[in-house]
Amino acid sequence: MLPKIKSVKPLPNYILEVEFEPSVQKQFSVLPYLKYTVYKPLVDVSFFNTVTVKYGTLVWGKNEEIDFDSYTIYSEGVSV
Repeated sequence: MLPKIKSVKPLPNYILEVEFEPSVQKQFSVLPYLKYTVYKPLVDVSFFNTVTVKYGTLVWGKNEEIDFDSYTIYSEGVSV
């Protein structure tokens, strides 16, 4: 079963503070992913900060152009 994201807060240096259900908090760095073409738009901090939760995962853009798999965030995130 995939972990479901409840909320997200963008932090400086391309870090996301993510809360999963039930009450697990992790910090996840997007920095290593910015080298991939699909994630290049996130280099723009104002765009990076528009992150939102939809369908239990993270998305960016009006048409949800960019998303991150919740399992990746959960498994690679650092517990807080």
